[in-house]
Amino acid sequence: MPGLFARALATRGAALLTAFLAVGAVVSYTPATAAPPGQSAEPAAEALAAGYALMENDYRADAGLGSCLRTFSGNSTVEVGDCTAQGGATDYTSMRQWQAVDQGNGYFLVQNKYRADAGLGNCLRTFSGSATVEVGDCVGQGGATDYTSMRLWQAVDLGNGHVQLRSKYRADAQLGTCLRTFDASAVPQVGDCTAQGGAADESSMRGWSDAGFFAGWPVRPVTGQKRVLLMATHWNDATPADPAPIQQAVLGDGYPSLRSYLDEVSAGKLDLTGDVLTGVDLGARPATCVSGDIRASARAAALARGVNPDAYDYLFVDISRHSGCAFEGLASMPGNWIISNGVGHKTWMWTHEFGHNLGFQHSDTLRACPVAGSVTRVNASCTVAGGDDPTDTMGGGGMHLYPVDYRQFAGWIPDAQVVRPTSSGSYQLGVLGVSGTQEFRIARGDGSYLSLEYRRATPPYDDYLATDPLVNGVVVRIVTAGGTVHNRLVDATPATATTDDAPLAAGMTLADEIANAAVKVCSVGAQGASLRISVGGTTPPAC
Repeated sequence: MPGLFARALATRGAALLTAFLAVGAVVSYTPATAAPPGQSAEPAAEALAAGYALMENDYRADAGLGSCLRTFSGNSTVEVGDCTAQGGATDYTSMRQWQAVDQGNGYFLVQNKYRADAGLGNCLRTFSGSATVEVGDCVGQGGATDYTSMRLWQAVDLGNGHVQLRSKYRADAQLGTCLRTFDASAVPQVGDCTAQGGAADESSMRGWSDAGFFAGWPVRPVTGQKRVLLMATHWNDATPADPAPIQQAVLGDGYPSLRSYLDEVSAGKLDLTGDVLTGVDLGARPATCVSGDIRASARAAALARGVNPDAYDYLFVDISRHSGCAFEGLASMPGNWIISNGVGHKTWMWTHEFGHNLGFQHSDTLRACPVAGSVTRVNASCTVAGGDDPTDTMGGGGMHLYPVDYRQFAGWIPDAQVVRPTSSGSYQLGVLGVSGTQEFRIARGDGSYLSLEYRRATPPYDDYLATDPLVNGVVVRIVTAGGTVHNRLVDATPATATTDDAPLAAGMTLADEIANAAVKVCSVGAQGASLRISVGGTTPPAC
């Protein structure tokens, strides 16, 4: 059965992606009373429609109460009730069937099948002046009291087979955001995401479960052959740069080049090719550095030569060095253009900026976490510092190959190789880019995941020494993904002043108090890393 939140991005829905992805940021380096028409009364045991599933409340299920979110024929209310339809003219299985449509920005529309079939407002929504939840139109009508954000929900994985559903509108308004149930009422509301304790308020009242919920990780595929127009340009007061090193740095067949880098890191799934325009005079050097003006000048110059930049997937422009440009490279994120400030011969700049094009943010680092013996604890005592992840080109990693979560987001690693542990036990992590499970992601309950990656030296780009700690331990990151991806390296060896030994080494444990989970590395080798993972506690099983 397809998952409840059938991610449009995960199914490579290009049209949906185009419609809903937010405008890219610029990032630099430094009611019916009978069956709906045509639908007869349904037998109670009818199977769920493809793409739909039940939304069952954790607390109500445990208490033996009606636990499935449902709609009705004559009004827009929602309640939790029996998960099986009773049949007849007013109770249908489809009233309990829900589909979530990924908007590509970390939020979903949650749509009811019965209401959609009847041509009625079918989106689960909130309101400005109350905690009420109903079904209604999927598009806000505008004005001061009806916003599209009232229909947008974030699904936060709790790591135990359940999720919290959080209203975007309520979160923006700093109100209680979580869809929740009650002990003595079948009417759900939105309220605080944290239980207040006692017999009448439990965390499980905010948990929603279904067997096929997790349908895939956020993904923005960039695969196949992509064409770039590479322009070596100059101002009329500057000597044109030698275009050969620039062409090699981007489109060269051998090492180093962006093309060969992408071929290796994508396992052949992305082939960058294109054309080069050299000696392009952009005219007088501007007094200030405005990226839009630079791109407009480059486009005009290309058109003057009979080349239309719109015929390409990407536009890369290397300009003469400009002191007013406070960057080495500048790129849209996600997007399709890069400007190089006179450093087009440096492949590392292109790998970094193209990462922005793919949707990768600058990374940072979690440092100074408390240590007791062989256990490093991730909690509020840790501090966040600037990006210094030596394995991530988005945070100081030079030309080292993109981390595992970037590869999955770009569509180069299948979801089947990115595993979400939901129970404690023994786990085997494969070698990145080689074989086996490529990544474990442990839900942290706040929308982020603890990501586990194990890499070995794979020259020429991952040119580590065999004794390097970076290839003799498990790299741990905190990952947040939606329309873009953000990585936070966890320094699992915080006693030293460097992150060159950040991975979790054999015999060491990392306990994440936010996730209420822990990871112990038992051994590492040429075939991968043997791990013990605890979910629902910070003491992992013994090796």
